[in-house]
Amino acid sequence: MGREMPDSLTASLGRVLLPGAHTEVMRSTVRLGRLTFSAAAASIFLYDERRDQLIFEASSGEGEDRLLGLTIPPGHGVAGWVFQTGETVVCDVSDDPRFDREFAARTGYVPETLMAAPLELDEHIIGVLQVLDPALDRFGELAAIDLLTELANQLAITLALVTAIRGREVTPLHRLESALSRTEAPVSAVDELLDALGKFVLTSSGRV
Repeated sequence: MGREMPDSLTASLGRVLLPGAHTEVMRSTVRLGRLTFSAAAASIFLYDERRDQLIFEASSGEGEDRLLGLTIPPGHGVAGWVFQTGETVVCDVSDDPRFDREFAARTGYVPETLMAAPLELDEHIIGVLQVLDPALDRFGELAAIDLLTELANQLAITLALVTAIRGREVTPLHRLESALSRTEAPVSAVDELLDALGKFVLTSSGRV
C-alpha cells in the first residue's frame, strides 16, 4: 500500500518545480554524489526516448566541462549496461570489457574504478548515476553499492520531476507516491531532501 503524501512534501515538490529549477537540481545531485564518495567525478545520464540515447545532463569533477550534451547508445559502456540491466555495479575498468576506454579518453579523464546505479521510478529506468574513482576504502564495496543504490533511488524521484519538466516523461503524482512506498527511506527523509533542493534552487536564483 502506498503512503499518503504529506502536505509538506507537496510544498517541497512545488519549490523544486519552479521554472528553471531543473538545471540546479541536477547540478546539486552530482555534487552530492561526488562528495558522498570523495570521488574524482560524478555524472547523470538521462534517457531520451525520442533519440534513443543516454545524454550527459550533469557532471561534477574531472572532465565536467567536456561532458554536457554528449550521448551514448543504451547498452554501450558501463552506463549503458546498467541502464539496460537495472543493476548497480562497481568495476575495475582495467579488465572490464564493458568499459569504453576510447570514449573516456575523449572526456579527458580515464578512471581506475567506476560505480554506476540505475535511476528507477516505479520500475521504469530513466537514467544512470555514475561515480568515478570513489573512495571505496571508506565504505567497503558492498556498503558502497548499497549507499549508491539508495542515493540513486532518492535522486530518481527528483530527476523524474526534472524529466517531466523537460517534456520527456509524463510523471503523475501517483507514480511518485508509488516510488516513495517502495523506497527504504521514510517519507520524512525524502521530504528533507526535496526541501533542501528547493532551498538551494531559491538561493541560487536570488529569490531568498
